[in-house]
Amino acid sequence: MKSTVKITTCGIFSALGTVLLLGTNIPIFLYTVPAIVGILFLIPCLELGAKWAFLCYGVTSVLGLILPTEREALVMYIGLLGFYPIVKILIERLKSRLMGIVLKTLLFNAALVGCFLVIIKVLGLNVLQNEHFSAAVMAVGILLIGNLAFIVYDIALTRGINLYFIKFRRSVRRALRMKNDL
Repeated sequence: MKSTVKITTCGIFSALGTVLLLGTNIPIFLYTVPAIVGILFLIPCLELGAKWAFLCYGVTSVLGLILPTEREALVMYIGLLGFYPIVKILIERLKSRLMGIVLKTLLFNAALVGCFLVIIKVLGLNVLQNEHFSAAVMAVGILLIGNLAFIVYDIALTRGINLYFIKFRRSVRRALRMKNDL
């Protein structure tokens, strides 16, 4: 495939991801939109390679910093939800399934803690403040609920990738003018 087709494809996915990130200004979409944008980059990753998907992620991250997006959602996008689907594919190529699970769990927890530190220390949002619970109880609760959500998200990504290969890949490859040697 020609580089111009790859660049154009990444440009289209980056533009779509950036437009979707603007939806984070609607409170109900605070965390769902960054997750959806990350899922969107599975197609460039699967069809063009991880470096092209990371390019899309980088472009949308920079544009998200420039455009009026919700900062908390942008931190979660840049720090976790934007790159995780790409990294998931790379991790799952490892031979050891147990090693993959351990790596994904460690990555998620480190990224989640990092995101919340940025949200609290840099953005000044005290997400752990609650009149009924201490900050430590809130932090443990966020980690527990976050890990549960991560498991569901990871399973959904796996099923979405399988669905893509079964239902949509042939159409996407035809649209990108790729050979259908599946």
